[in-house]
Amino acid sequence: MRPHQSRRRTAFTLIELRVVIAIIGVLVSLLLPAVQQSREAARRTQCNNHLKQITLAIHNFENAQQTLPSSRLGPRYATWFVQILPYLEQSPLYNSWNITNTYDLQSTTNSFTQVETFFRPTRRSPPRLSTQYEVSSTGLPDTLEHPGAPGDSAANGGQFAGSIVDNPLCNGVMCQATSQVTNNLLVSTQSQTRLRDILDGTSNTFLVGEKHVPLSKFGQSGPSWGDGCIDNGDFPRNYNRIAGLPQFNLGQGPYDLVGPWHCKFGSYHPGICQFAFSDGHVAILKNSTSMQILNLLAVRNDGQIIGDY
Repeated sequence: MRPHQSRRRTAFTLIELRVVIAIIGVLVSLLLPAVQQSREAARRTQCNNHLKQITLAIHNFENAQQTLPSSRLGPRYATWFVQILPYLEQSPLYNSWNITNTYDLQSTTNSFTQVETFFRPTRRSPPRLSTQYEVSSTGLPDTLEHPGAPGDSAANGGQFAGSIVDNPLCNGVMCQATSQVTNNLLVSTQSQTRLRDILDGTSNTFLVGEKHVPLSKFGQSGPSWGDGCIDNGDFPRNYNRIAGLPQFNLGQGPYDLVGPWHCKFGSYHPGICQFAFSDGHVAILKNSTSMQILNLLAVRNDGQIIGDY
């Protein structure tokens, strides 16, 4: 009689498979939030670095030109994004611009060229172009669309001073220049501000912040939106924003269409928005920051004391 031979199992039982799958599912559910948080932290760091690069370029501009960039050289003319290009190692792109001409008359190479520093990885990356309403508000030189490169930062135009967020009387840091135009050519332009004009202190005043752009409004420009070409000095909401009273809180995420959202700062980082201050440091503000505090941080010369925020 042969000795008893036991059979070797060659597969898991159904119960064992279910247990293994359940364990894997629990591990994935535990790891996924950590992975997402790690990715968001990396994106936030990259956004922070981009803001620092922009701030350094603005400071280098001020050091060389003895004035801050103006928000735009004049209506329909180049914005502060164009003015700081040489200080972001983008001199060839800057030199290809004819500063005396309006945005509408620039080559498509100029208006379509995108600088990665002007984008925020939490929201989007190049290539992107404005898609709608990039038509001259004056009808000159034509009524055709002139799309261009958007961006995710905006300069500080201060507190509300009228429907134009870089009003010549603005109390922010970068405002519309005083300029003279003759025969549709920019003859002269003069910025209104220097760092020394930030009387409340450079460490207490916004310079540049992340720009609120609702997900449903990507690429839309014109007088009512604010995500058109950042080089186009025709529509200030593309490149400047305001903060504080009477109703300019921070954007509350990618789906926020409440109130004058097209004039606000805001980001896609959960619950926060990043700002570069005029002394060069970058700070994180909660989306719940009061409009009173935002007002004090946006205005360069109100002389008021800022509390904790």
